[in-house]
Amino acid sequence: MPQWAKEMMAEIKKVKEEIAKGGRESKAEMEKWARSLEESTRAQFESLYGEVRLVGEKASNLATKMDEREREVDETLNGQSDAIAGLEGRLKEMEKEMLRLKGRSEDLEARSRRNNIRVVGVKEGEEAGRSPSDFVASLLKENLGLAATPTLDRAHRTLGRRRDGEGAPPRAFVVRCHYFTEKEEILKKARELERTPEGRRGKIHIYPDFTQEVNSKRAAFKEARSLLRTRKGVRYGMRYPATLVITPEGLQTRLFENPKDAVEYIRKELNAG
Repeated sequence: MPQWAKEMMAEIKKVKEEIAKGGRESKAEMEKWARSLEESTRAQFESLYGEVRLVGEKASNLATKMDEREREVDETLNGQSDAIAGLEGRLKEMEKEMLRLKGRSEDLEARSRRNNIRVVGVKEGEEAGRSPSDFVASLLKENLGLAATPTLDRAHRTLGRRRDGEGAPPRAFVVRCHYFTEKEEILKKARELERTPEGRRGKIHIYPDFTQEVNSKRAAFKEARSLLRTRKGVRYGMRYPATLVITPEGLQTRLFENPKDAVEYIRKELNAG
């Protein structure tokens, strides 16, 4: 073998040995790096796992506390709901009782006025020098053409300051009749007088002495009664406490407790307005 071939073979062998040595060193370095990476990763994982577990425990504790608080709130709300339901029941009972007492009070007041009438339009001071009862009794007999002077228990002006100014309406007389039959006769005569032109133009008018609530309900029929006055052949009147009775000629009698229904009926069926 030539010398140059021997030298080349020796050089190749040397290179192989260096390559083998470098591979062993690289392998050792890689194994060392892998072990270091594994240890570092394990440590980080254990640290992260510990933090995650701590967060999980805190979340679990918080959820438990929230559940407990929710139960407490539910129990409180249920208790309050029961209390509110009880109060609502008591309130409804109280409302019923108040309505019952109001109705009873209204009935008692109406009964106390059973023999009362109101005389409207008498000039202030006209009764001067005379007993109000005697003055009103004579006034009623004269204006209504009564056969006898009615017996009155008492008569007085309505409460309030005297009104003597120009155009100021005088205070009405509240009159209590001794006999119910005489009171009914007075009102009957007053209604008959109101149907005449002279009576409507007169200064003195006589009405039943109803309670404020009844008067308010009756006043709501003002428009309906104004329309009925323009209709011929239609009889109408108010039934106690506040029912409008309409009897058109040749037609069936109708009763209305709602003023709007009465006006609608008059405009539509009786062609008024």
